[in-house]
Amino acid sequence: MFVKFNYDNFPNVYVTFGKLNSNEDFNILTNEWLRLYEQKIPFTFIFDSSNLEVYNIKYSFKMSAFIYRLKKEPIQYLEKSIIIVNNSFIQSLLDLIFFIQSPVAPVYIIKDPNSVQKILDNNLNDIDYKYII
Repeated sequence: MFVKFNYDNFPNVYVTFGKLNSNEDFNILTNEWLRLYEQKIPFTFIFDSSNLEVYNIKYSFKMSAFIYRLKKEPIQYLEKSIIIVNNSFIQSLLDLIFFIQSPVAPVYIIKDPNSVQKILDNNLNDIDYKYII
């Protein structure tokens, strides 16, 4: 399975990734994201890319185009994203995405999963993160 959504701590939505094999896999992610917007309730994404496998750069361009589309929405329900990244290739793909298209909400890129709660609590002291708005 490419992507799994966990709503146990909503409005914090935990998203874990596996191997991205196809456009259909990618569409599962974007369709669920749009479904969250349809609910009209603010939320935060916590993306765990620790097990993400992606071998085609086209998905970076597809994600940039999706973000561009989201920016046309009258209200942005995504309040922030926290992305756990422990792979330099995945970090490079993220850099490309955000170079092409800035995010719809602030993004915190971290290596240490233990930093997630500190960011959720807005306690940014003593954690290593990259911030993109």
